Amino acid sequence: MKIVISGLTGSGKSTLARGLSMVLNLEYFSASSKLREILPKKDFGVWESKKGLDVLKFRLAHPESDAKLDRYIIKNFSDKNNVVLDSWVAPWKVNGDDIIKIYIKADVRTRSKRVAFRDSINFKSALAFTKKKDEITLEIYKKLYGIEVGKDYGPFDIVLDSGKLSADDLIKVSVFFIKTMLSYL
Repeated sequence: MKIVISGLTGSGKSTLARGLSMVLNLEYFSASSKLREILPKKDFGVWESKKGLDVLKFRLAHPESDAKLDRYIIKNFSDKNNVVLDSWVAPWKVNGDDIIKIYIKADVRTRSKRVAFRDSINFKSALAFTKKKDEITLEIYKKLYGIEVGKDYGPFDIVLDSGKLSADDLIKVSVFFIKTMLSYL
């Protein structure tokens, strides 16, 4: 079983991926964590910060780290089974009939509230950082691959609005969907 979860900042993609990993006994792989290993700048803390935005701007000007990450994901993900991948762009880059692709969406205010809680910052700062992070990250993937994350749902088997579900319910709905999909594969 291979599952790819995508979504914008604070949408719940990592929460869902980790939850599915536990419930379905799958290996969890975070593209963001691997990107941190690849990037030459490592001391930026969270993405939703001044230093984090500087690293995003560096990525925009120097997309080779993102391209290296994507090559790594394509190579390693295709060789694995029983894995859930948390990635903004992987749904467009990995292919196969055995891959279930889920997109998680939520409005920017909901996502910013989550970022504020997670990063222990005020809502106004979280909202500004979330909007700017999304803007730059979307530009990176548009420039690098022509992909419009958050607009093109073509690669996905299902799109879920995490703003309308608790984390537990999001996991339950996803597990139900995955088990249903597996019965057709």
